[in-house]
Amino acid sequence: MNSFGTLKIFATALMVSVLAGPVIQRLLPDWATLAESVGSGGAWFASIMYHIVYGIIIGAAAALAVTLLGRFGKFLTLPGAAIAALVTVVLFDAGFVLFKPKVETFAWLALILALISFAAHTLMTFIPMGQHAGDDNRELPG
Repeated sequence: MNSFGTLKIFATALMVSVLAGPVIQRLLPDWATLAESVGSGGAWFASIMYHIVYGIIIGAAAALAVTLLGRFGKFLTLPGAAIAALVTVVLFDAGFVLFKPKVETFAWLALILALISFAAHTLMTFIPMGQHAGDDNRELPG
């Protein structure tokens, strides 16, 4: 995959994280505590801000996975990357609610998030919906 294709995968992961992450977090039980602390608008703002950071980490791990898998002839489509990013956000947000008292430092959280993203994007290349056999710059029909 060329560098533009890798950039598209990164941007897709970032976009999915920022758009879906706060909504997913809103559905989790910790939302009420956050909203009581900073208000409803502050909770949405805080959620969007740290999902931007999550999106950058998820996108970097996705770009690394796509680059490494491209060397072995495996390619990932944008819908496959979007599904993998969404799965990563759901797993991480739910895991953060479950294991919050046990993990404190951001470095460990970032490493866990990157590993989840790398694994999800790698698995999507083996699912028929997430893969294609050609180059990302192929011409569209019509």
